[in-house]
Amino acid sequence: PVIQASPAVGLDQLVNVPTWLWLAGRWALVRATAAVPGEQVTATATPQLVTWQMGDGSVVTCRGPGTPYQPSGNPAAPSPTCGYTYTRSSAAAPGATFTVTATITWDVTWAGGGAAGAFPGLATTSAVPMPVEQSQAIVTGPAS
Repeated sequence: PVIQASPAVGLDQLVNVPTWLWLAGRWALVRATAAVPGEQVTATATPQLVTWQMGDGSVVTCRGPGTPYQPSGNPAAPSPTCGYTYTRSSAAAPGATFTVTATITWDVTWAGGGAAGAFPGLATTSAVPMPVEQSQAIVTGPAS
């Protein structure tokens, strides 16, 4: 899976500001057929869900690929389908980033050669570093 986020992967996420999460590409079944003379087998893999390990100990489970953030959207609004809001910075984490991992769980069925079967729960995974910063305001000058 290709991980996408808003703010974009590689840019700082902010504590207490929603991070939108989604996967690039199509979210659809994948079918492949293998054949030898006289026999063929077709396998169909159907994506079921995405499990996001957010790097701070939290897990987010989404039933689809997520919704890409649009520049015309409200950056303070949470994703309608898949997102997370960090509550602490990654400053104390190794490399000052959290490692975000997205794992797609697939159900795979196959049929051919007079037989059929299933392999539920197969997975594909990818990870990206995600720096998370805390924005702090500092008031200077004389009090009014």
